[in-house]
Amino acid sequence: MADNASFLQLSESIGHLSFLKELPNVPEDEKLELQEHLQNLVSRQEHKLDNIIELLKQCDYRIEMLKLEMEEIKENLDAWKKNKEKLVSIIKFAYQQDLIGNKLTGNKYQATIKNTKGRLVDNFQEWDDNQVTEYGLEKVTTVTRIKDGTIIDVKEEKLPDKDRIREDIKNNEGSVPAVAQIVPSFSFVYERRKRITS
Repeated sequence: MADNASFLQLSESIGHLSFLKELPNVPEDEKLELQEHLQNLVSRQEHKLDNIIELLKQCDYRIEMLKLEMEEIKENLDAWKKNKEKLVSIIKFAYQQDLIGNKLTGNKYQATIKNTKGRLVDNFQEWDDNQVTEYGLEKVTTVTRIKDGTIIDVKEEKLPDKDRIREDIKNNEGSVPAVAQIVPSFSFVYERRKRITS
């Protein structure tokens, strides 16, 4: 245990610790509790240090439990998102096959399926050199130092010219890479049924 003089000095030092007073979003009772923990720590009494370490261990335990809970929640969220995607895919597929119309009505809900701008699947990795030359873009990224203009890094990459490919597919141009295609796309919107009351 510390002698009285050093304990007084430490207590005075604690009183001047402004960071406890300046902690944002911390209620007064929690600030007092933190101050008490700090005083216990510097009092150099073994059992008080043990109490603080016990609190730290409780924090570690709670953090680990919450991490596990968050992982489970994320897994559940992902599973429900996949379920939703599968159900919407089934509805869109049925519409695509003309098994259902674009307006669906149930007792409680109604839904609408709309054709949207088709999604371009370019399969760029399968293009030959001539196709890359004809329908490719070159993207150059240069990283320079502002102070003296020194070039630090230059990255070059080839990308498909998606706008031109999309336009040429619509116009049935023969030079478009055969592996590039526009896949039909649909939006599906559902809501509570609007009833007409007389």
